[in-house]
Amino acid sequence: MSKREEIKARIAELAHSESIKEETPLRELGLDSLDIVETLLELEEKYGVSFDDIDMSKLQTVKDLLDCIEARIK
Repeated sequence: MSKREEIKARIAELAHSESIKEETPLRELGLDSLDIVETLLELEEKYGVSFDDIDMSKLQTVKDLLDCIEARIK
């Protein structure tokens, strides 16, 4: 499983969904900023990266979040 698929699966898990589409707005999944921050903290620990400078207001869709995370863990 790729990192992107792994992260997407974690987001789906948080949203209590079998699968999610990348164009889905995060708010439609019922995810709030705390859910996203908790996910980012898990990923920081797992991949040894930092997400301190993320502007949460720019993360509107699942794709936005995945792209932002992938840019930091490559």
